[in-house]
Amino acid sequence: MKLTIRSICKLIFLVLTAIAFIPNIYAANHDEYQGVTCFSKKHIMEKQIDKAKKAGNLHQAQGLEKALHDINTYCNDDDLKAKYTEKVIEKTKKVAEKEQALAKAQAKRDSQKIAKQKLKLSEAQKELREAKTKLAEFYKEIQAK
Repeated sequence: MKLTIRSICKLIFLVLTAIAFIPNIYAANHDEYQGVTCFSKKHIMEKQIDKAKKAGNLHQAQGLEKALHDINTYCNDDDLKAKYTEKVIEKTKKVAEKEQALAKAQAKRDSQKIAKQKLKLSEAQKELREAKTKLAEFYKEIQAK
């Protein structure tokens, strides 16, 4: 009986993990890259303005020009670096919290809580990977300038 419950919990965990990644796969394929440095944000915004003007979307172009003005006025790579670094620290703490919660559930041998905590840990680890990737992309773009 114990083996069956454990197998069911593993199956549930795998299915829930797969479901959790579906929206991110969709978003990754359909969102435009937003840039991670001020230079890349400016470049992307300029492309979007040109695209809007060519399509005759003057209101959209005006809004994008305001956004470009804001990037030129307020964007600072040092602030972005701090933001991305803080996000990695925040997500690292979240992973540690989820690992502790999983350890508690495992100590209690509560299979439902274990499955739930594994899913939460998996999501936190994914968020940490994304934050680290964004920070790495930032450094890569800075070095390429």
